[in-house]
Formats: sequence, C-alpha cells, structure tokens
Amino acid sequence: MKELIAAQRTYFLAGHTRPISDRKKILRKLHNLLMENESMLTEAIYKDFRKPSMLTVENELSLPYGEINNAIRNLKRWSRSRWRLTDLANFPARTRTNPVPYGVTLVIGPWNYPFMLSLVPMISALAAGNTVILKPSEVTSHSSAVLAELINSNFPKELIHVVEGGVGETTELLKLKFDKIFFTGSTQVGRIVMRAAAEQLPPVTLELGGKNPVIVMPDCNLKRTAQRIAWGKLHNNGQACVSPDHLYVHESIKEQLIQEIGKQIDRITGSDPKGSPLLPRMVNERNFDRVMGLIDPEKVVVGGSSDRSECYIEPTIMDRVSPDDPVMQEEIFGPLLPVLSYSNLEELVESLKLKEAPLVLYIFTRKRRLAERIMKEVASGGGMINEVVMHFINMNAPFGGVGASGMGNYHGRAGFIDFSHHKTIMIKPMWFELFLKYPPHRKIYLRIYRSVLGKSIKNFFR
Repeated sequence: MKELIAAQRTYFLAGHTRPISDRKKILRKLHNLLMENESMLTEAIYKDFRKPSMLTVENELSLPYGEINNAIRNLKRWSRSRWRLTDLANFPARTRTNPVPYGVTLVIGPWNYPFMLSLVPMISALAAGNTVILKPSEVTSHSSAVLAELINSNFPKELIHVVEGGVGETTELLKLKFDKIFFTGSTQVGRIVMRAAAEQLPPVTLELGGKNPVIVMPDCNLKRTAQRIAWGKLHNNGQACVSPDHLYVHESIKEQLIQEIGKQIDRITGSDPKGSPLLPRMVNERNFDRVMGLIDPEKVVVGGSSDRSECYIEPTIMDRVSPDDPVMQEEIFGPLLPVLSYSNLEELVESLKLKEAPLVLYIFTRKRRLAERIMKEVASGGGMINEVVMHFINMNAPFGGVGASGMGNYHGRAGFIDFSHHKTIMIKPMWFELFLKYPPHRKIYLRIYRSVLGKSIKNFFR
C-alpha cells in the first residue's frame, strides 16, 4: 500500500493528471468500460442482492454515466480561474482563485450501492485532476471483485487502483498519508475515519446516514403521498441512506395513510412479495438479523414475514410506535416502516430540532410556506417537499449531510469543488507602495485607517 501511494504521488507530481484533455480521455474511457461490461456488472449485483439487471442499470449505473457526461461537458468551465474583488488596502493588486487538485485521494465505498456510491466520488476526483485509490466494501464481495477486475486491468495503478479487503485493509490504508479522503457509510465508522484522518490532517468528506423522518400533514394528497413513500421505502429494499426511515403522521389521517401505503406496496411487489423481481434481498444474514430484531410483532399491521435462508424480509409497517422503541434508536436500513402519530405540529417540530440531524427531512403537505419554514428550522443535510429520494439524482445541486449525517457535498460541480483546493493568488505590480504599511506608525495613520474603514462600512450598508 505504501508503494502504491508513493507511485500515485510520483505520477501526480509529474503533472500527468493536470491537462483537461487528459482528464476527459480518462472519463470517456471509464464510461465506455462500464457500458461494455454492463452484463458483468449487473450479474455481480444480482449475486450480492438478487437485484435484476434493469434495476441495477437504473440504480447503480445511470448516475455514474450522467456524472461522467456532465463532467466532460463542463470540466473546462469548472477549471477556470475566477477573479475576485480586491480590498482597497491592497490597491492596485488583483486577486484570483484557481481550483487545483489535492493529489492522492482515498475513496471508501459502501455496500448498499457498491457501484454508484464508489464510482460517483471517484469520477469527481478524476475530473478534478487527482489520482484515486478506491476501497469498495467487502460485504458485497462479487461487486468489489468486478470493480477491481475492470479498473485494475484497464487503468495504470498510478492513476486509479482498487484495493480489495475488509476492515484490516481499510485500517492500514487510513494509517497512510492521503491528500484527501472521501468516505460513504455509517456514522459509527465515519467517526473512526475522522479519528484516523486526524493523524495526517487531510480534508475529509463524510457521506453518512441517519434516521430520515417523514412528516405527513392532514392536508396532503393522501394517495400520492402513500405512493411516493411506499416507492421510496422499497427502493433497494430500504437499504439506502436517503430512504424514508419513519413517519410522523397526523392522528386524523394515520389509519387511512397506513391502509393506502399497504395498497401501494402490493402494487409494487404484487401478491407474492417474496417472488417479486423488484424487491432485492437483505445484503447478508447479519443485516437480516439486525432488522428483524427491530420488529415488534405486536405492532405489525402490514407484512412481517421473513425467510432467513434467503435474507428475505417482507415489506413491513409497524403502528403505535413510540420514540423509546428499539426501532427508533438506530437507522433501519431495511423494508421496515414505523409509524408514529402527532396532534400538535409545533411540538413535533420542536422535538425534531433536538434530535441528531438526519441526511434528509421529508414533508408532505399542500402548505408550501409552512413546509419551507420547517425545513429552515429543523437541521438536516437536505430535504424534499412532497417527494422522497429523488433529489439524490440531481447532478446540478450539492448533496451531503450535516452533523451526524456527514460533512461536505458532492455531485456535479459540487463534487469537482470537493476534490479541489481553491488556491487564492494575489498579483501586485511594483509601481505603487502603500506607505501606511511601514513604521514608524504615526497617529495620523490610525486616523486614515479609521477613515477608510468607516467609509467602507458606510458604503456596505447603503
């Protein structure tokens, strides 16, 4: 690993990743490589999740394709220097900022979307002119092996290399010096990554999770709300960081909404959920056992059946859930939807303000201004009004968490910015020099300083 990092640093310092034209060639090559090997990629995902190829292309590959195309179209514009205003004290200087790559970067991917959530930050890193060491999750071993096979045999290791392995390999990587670390995974492991990074002090981006709440108000479009919540919860079988975690439903519509969500689940999975090709399995027995341990059979009103031999859990809704129940103490990450009721919206909002910031807050209501006010007051990485999950695929807007749900943003230009250091450069001619800089510092200098500063402040407030 030390030799690999040293080789990448030598490659980077030699300037091989700097030219924009070379970055575009790398991205085009990656795009073609993924397209030409789609069957191999979809087969690996099926072995890990029993997810059909159509869903794999939709969920795992479409966003990387879009990210690559977006970067190729905009890379020249993103990479331009930008002139900045220069203060009067530095007259007649000019100031600009240049986006420059960090150098050798480490991208640690998760298991729930082993291709998409590994490739998208890797694409951003390459677009910004960095080299990349990619560490995919060992949990999805088939997907990890395919990534390693395709990338390591088609790109020089000095530019991109996939390191397979488990906790031991990740621990060893984190002991080494990187110029940037990007981690996607749980909050618990995110803390470990931050502690390790503190030894070398590289900039770190953390894309974590959290218990994403859904507030459903009594004036919502009941059928459409149920349809979107059901689809969002079953997307990747609930194994998504942006998945709706639990519902806060006004008591006047709770029973109706539960019934309607149950109907919408049936429409998605059919009469035989276990045989539905649209419902992937839990990734392994460990996660199966964890989710099953959160289910209280006495509170199940929809679903509840399971088959450990196939890591299958039927889409399940729990009613009469309280904040103290085990299901409310951790991120669910599975096809289980707890429902809590509320009667006073302001009390609910005040309670949410005191909780750890989730990755996303969802609100369903016709009262847009009220929803926007709540979005401003309740901390979260992002939010959606009258929809779930879909904001993740918008490459034109930053995506990221806050607090316990992460730090930093990526997607599109935000990803390029995240993997770039924005260097400020001031250029000053020699024909003028500010005498106020130099001693002796006379009293009149202070008056001049105050006069100039005072005028600046007055102009600012005009």
